[in-house]
Amino acid sequence: MRYIRGFALALTLALLVGLAGPGQAQKALKIFMVPKFTGAAYFAATEKGAKEAVAELKGRGVAIDFLYTGPSVANTDEEIRMIDDLVAQKPDAIIISANDAEALVPVAKKAKAAGIKVITYDADVADPTARQWFVNQGTFTLVGGALVDVVAEQAGNSARFAVVSADPGAFNQNSWIAAMKARVSAKYPKMQLVDIRYGLDKPAESFSVAQDLINKYRGQLDAIIAPTSVALPKVAEAAEQAGLAGKIVVTGLSTPNDMREFVKKGTVKTVVLWNPVDLGYLAVYVAHATITGALKEGMAKQSVRAGRLGTREATAQLNDITAKGPLTLRNVILLGAPFRFTKENIDKFNF
Repeated sequence: MRYIRGFALALTLALLVGLAGPGQAQKALKIFMVPKFTGAAYFAATEKGAKEAVAELKGRGVAIDFLYTGPSVANTDEEIRMIDDLVAQKPDAIIISANDAEALVPVAKKAKAAGIKVITYDADVADPTARQWFVNQGTFTLVGGALVDVVAEQAGNSARFAVVSADPGAFNQNSWIAAMKARVSAKYPKMQLVDIRYGLDKPAESFSVAQDLINKYRGQLDAIIAPTSVALPKVAEAAEQAGLAGKIVVTGLSTPNDMREFVKKGTVKTVVLWNPVDLGYLAVYVAHATITGALKEGMAKQSVRAGRLGTREATAQLNDITAKGPLTLRNVILLGAPFRFTKENIDKFNF
C-alpha cells in the first residue's frame, strides 16, 4: 500500500512538473517608463523607440507588459507621486528621466530597495547608488567636441567662432562650452573662440545677441555655435537677415522640427543632437538585460546587446568634463556619438 501511495505521489509530481514546463505561459516582465513629461515630441520619440524594443523582445519570446506614463507637463512633485504609485505595482524595472536630479533620489532609492531595477535615461538622478544604470545620450565631452568638429569641417581648422548660450549660470551649456574649449585646445590649436553671449533661453534675446555678434565681428567671424534649442533657430534667423546665410557657419543643439526650414534652405548644414528614438530603444534593452542579470551593477567590462544598435559597453566609471571641473560618471551606458541632422535625413524625424 505504501508503495502504491508513493508511486501515485511521484506520478502526481511528475504531472505537475510537466504542466510547468515549456508549454506553460511565461510570466510577463513588467517594464514601466516615466519621462519628465509626456507632452513633448521629444519624449514621444523615446516612447516610440522603447515600444520598438519591446516588440523586438516579444518577437524573441520575451513576454513584456510595458507601460509609458508620466506628468503631462514638467512637474517634479507629480513625477515623484506617479513613480511612488508605480512602485506599489511591483514592476521588474522602471525607466526614469528625472525632472529634478536631487528630488528624485529618495523615490528612486525606494524603488531599488523594493527589488525593482531602476534605470535612468536622458536625465540622471544625482546619486548613482539610487539606480542601476544611466543610459546617457552623450557626455558633455562628446557633444561639445562634436560641435567644434562641425565648425572645423565647414569653416576650417583656423576658424574664429562665437557662442550664443542660454543663461550665464546654465550648467549644461557651460559644460558643453568647457568641452568645446578642451576640444579646441587638444585638436584645433589655431581655432579661436572669440566671444560668448547669453540669450537667456528666450527667443527675442537670443536673436538680439546674435545680431550684436554679427555686427561686431562682421567679416571676422566664421561661425556661431548655439548649444541651446531656443537660440539656434534665432541665430540662423539673424544670419539670414544679415545676408550671411551660407556664408557664416551656424550650428548647435536643437530639434529637427525647430530647424527643418533652416536646414532645407542651407542656412544651417548640420544640427547636432542625439536620436531620442534610439535612446528609448536602448533604455528598454538595458532594463531587460538588468532584469535577467546579463548586466550587473558595478561590474567592469560588461556590454549589452541592443538589437539594431549592436553592442553597447556598460561602463562602471566614465570621466567627463563639466563647468565645475572633471566629473566621474558611474554605471553608465552611452548611446553613442552625437547624431547629426542634415538636409539628407532631417525629414525622417518628427520631434
